[in-house]
Parts: sequence; structure tokens; C-alpha cells
Amino acid sequence: MIESTGFDAAVEVGIAAFCAGEEPPRDEEVWERLTGAGVEPWLAERLLIFLPMAYTRRLLPDVSYPDGLVTPGGRVSLSAEPVFMAALDRAQRGDRGEVGRIAVRSGEFNAINNALHAGSKLSDLMLSETTLVEDLEPVEQGDGGVPSPRAVLEGFLRGHGIPLDGETKVGAELFVHPAPAGVVMAQVDFAVSHPALARPWLVESFAGYGTTWRDAIGEAVSKFMLGALHPIVDGLLLPGAAPDQVERKRYDHPSGAFELVLGPQINLFADRSVPSAGPLLDRLLETLRAEPLTRKVHGLHLFTAYHDGRLQTNEMLLDNEPWPGGEAVVADSQAPLPDGRVAVRIFGLLVPVDNRGVRRSLPA
Repeated sequence: MIESTGFDAAVEVGIAAFCAGEEPPRDEEVWERLTGAGVEPWLAERLLIFLPMAYTRRLLPDVSYPDGLVTPGGRVSLSAEPVFMAALDRAQRGDRGEVGRIAVRSGEFNAINNALHAGSKLSDLMLSETTLVEDLEPVEQGDGGVPSPRAVLEGFLRGHGIPLDGETKVGAELFVHPAPAGVVMAQVDFAVSHPALARPWLVESFAGYGTTWRDAIGEAVSKFMLGALHPIVDGLLLPGAAPDQVERKRYDHPSGAFELVLGPQINLFADRSVPSAGPLLDRLLETLRAEPLTRKVHGLHLFTAYHDGRLQTNEMLLDNEPWPGGEAVVADSQAPLPDGRVAVRIFGLLVPVDNRGVRRSLPA
């Protein structure tokens, strides 16, 4: 089960609810989009109230804002509300479309607008605290129905003794995509930074679908843990920590020897057995000998999708970037199945081997 106390993903879900549709949705519609996809009422209410306040502060930063709300039960400190603080942080990165949709919905924005029309200047404005007619829903324990993939990843790595306060940094960002009615789609970009990598960050993206955000995010996290997490841990962060979860084989390259640390092949869409992509991987590795490689850790990512034997998706990445030579190999290969839909995904790391044949996780 996924548990998290972070609200980064919840804020993304809230932004998507405000920005859905050609016309700005009413509060009731935003509420239905959130609670209908499993967001618990206490969290949905905070997103509905706090996101417009956070975006108003982004849009009009010169105004003096209060740090509280007044409710029938007493004053609520905004700086003590983690959902508001997460919304405030995210609002600083919001694009013009988000700002235009969300900021104008707050009572604070309306108060500022009225004051400006009355002749006031932004720098002179000191807003009074917003008053709510009803108390906020009590905060409940847990993630409110929207797990934070980043918190899940950090918790897993710390649980395996991998420190995250030094050279290793990780992240996981949720992207919300349109989906049919009754379904939500979560794309999560999992990112790792380590000095041994050939690029500053290694990013692997996985998607998940479900009727609730917990299901969709959980599916994306599960795919990442199955297909990419163990090669990253065993090949980069803590060598030898997951010997039963990865396949290793030596790879001789003109720049020197590497060890290929592979995760399992993930097959999607097919309702029958899918042949191993091993022969295709061998051809890719042979072609890779023509590419210059530094003596650092390199990421390999293969994702192909076919429909009735025709190639629909050809995603061959080397260190997060499209690799034309690999794409040409994929384009010249046969589909794993002659009919129906099928997709294949493989992820691995090329880890330098020193002169003694020992893997190393840090560059010389």
C-alpha cells in the first residue's frame, strides 16, 4: 500500500481539476472532479480554497497578504497548513494558463481588484484575513487519496540504507493527462541524480490508469519498481543490493568494459505470451559500439509498441536522449507478435568495469 505525507501530487491533481475543460469550471465541478476520483473531502476542500490563494500570491506578489483564515471555530494559520505550503511552492512554477484559470477564483483576488478600481496601489494594499462561513474539514491521517510518488520513492530508498542528503538526489513529478470519463491517467517522471551518471539526471517515466488517483499513481509506481528501480539501486546507488532482481552481463565497448544491469522485460496490452526481446537487445548493443561512451554510468531505455505487426512507437533512449542508431535498429526489426496490440519496455544501466573486472559506482 502506498502511504505518503507529501502533497506535491495532490496539488497537481487540484490544478488539473481547475484547468480541465474549455471554460472555467464552477466550484461544484472542481469538487466533483476531485472527490469523484478518490480525493478525500478534507483534502479536496483545501485544494479548492488554497490553490486560488496561492496563485493570487504568485500573480500579485507586491501585495501584503495575511497568514491566516478566520473560521467559526477560530483562526487557521496558512503557514501551518502543508497543503497550502505545497500549493504556494507549486504556484511559483505555474504557467500563464494555470495562473489565469486559478488566481482569479480567490476572494483575495477580488478584494485586490476592487481596491485597484477604487484607486489604490498594489504596494499599498494590506489585505485582511479571509473569513470562511464554515470550518475546514478536519485533517485526517494519510495522503488524502493522492499518494506522493516522490515520498514513496524516498521512503523505499531510505529503507534500504541509501542516504538522500548527500551526492544522491531523487525526485518524482506527477503529470495529469486527459482521460475518458470515469478514468484518470497519471504519468510520473522518476528522476535520480548521482555523480557517477553520464548526465546530471536519469529520468524514467511511467503511466498508470485507474478510477481513482490512488489506483493510477499506484500503477505507475508499481511499473517503475518492477522495471527500473532495481537496476538503478543495484547498478548505481548500492551495487549488489538487488542481485535477484536484475540480470547482469558483460558488455565490451571500444571505450572499455561495462556491465549491463537489466531490469525485467515489461509486456503491455497483449493477452498472450510475448517473445523475449533479447535478440533485439543484442543488435542494439552491437550498434552501440559505434557510439562514444564515457567511463560513467549510462542509461538505456527501450519502449516499442505495435498494432497488427506495424510499429506505432519507437522510443530508444540513451542517457534520456533519442538515439537515432538504436531507433533504426528497432525500425528494421520484426514485431514481437504478428497481430493485435503489444508493447515492450526494457530499462538497464551500463556500469563501467575497472581493470580488475570489478564494478564501480563512482567515476575514477
